[in-house]
Amino acid sequence: MPDLKAENIKRVVVRGTNWVGDAVMTVPALRELRQLLPDAHLTLATRPWAKELFADAEFVDDLLISEKAGLGSLVSQVATWRKRRFDLAVVFPNAFEAALIPFLARVPNRVGYATDGRAVLLTNSLALPEWRSSKHEVFYYLNIIAELERLLYGKQTVMEKQPDVFLNVSETRQTERLALLRALGIQNNRPVVAL
Repeated sequence: MPDLKAENIKRVVVRGTNWVGDAVMTVPALRELRQLLPDAHLTLATRPWAKELFADAEFVDDLLISEKAGLGSLVSQVATWRKRRFDLAVVFPNAFEAALIPFLARVPNRVGYATDGRAVLLTNSLALPEWRSSKHEVFYYLNIIAELERLLYGKQTVMEKQPDVFLNVSETRQTERLALLRALGIQNNRPVVAL
């Protein structure tokens, strides 16, 4: 297992969740990761349907979008991750493939939950928290960052804070969205319900 030290982590990749609702619940964890490693370049590997959610996020530096699924996509992702030479991979999803990609890409430090037989693929595999079914899903992702903080700094403060779920939307994107709503005949002086 590599020696995990904050000063050696320059490039971080986070394997984001597969669905928009889950992606929203990772926002506090991503924000805490940015605070934990403020000088590292933080890349979020996510699916196309979640990219707009993180387009203006101040806590990620860039996005890696995986458009397809299957063996070809897995090989492509491994090659891309290997070229990027990440120092740390934080794996949010519980799926085997989510941990396999950083393993095959030879990311030296890989942190995530030891689910679906993937403990051998992670350098720092975490046990599922005993409170998993009794706390909000936001804390499930925050716990990964809390454990990373413990590994890096020998302490854990992440879980003691109120989760910050705020997402900034730039003026440009707000203007674009208002124009889209107007084009659809929706007036901004009336309430709008979105499902």
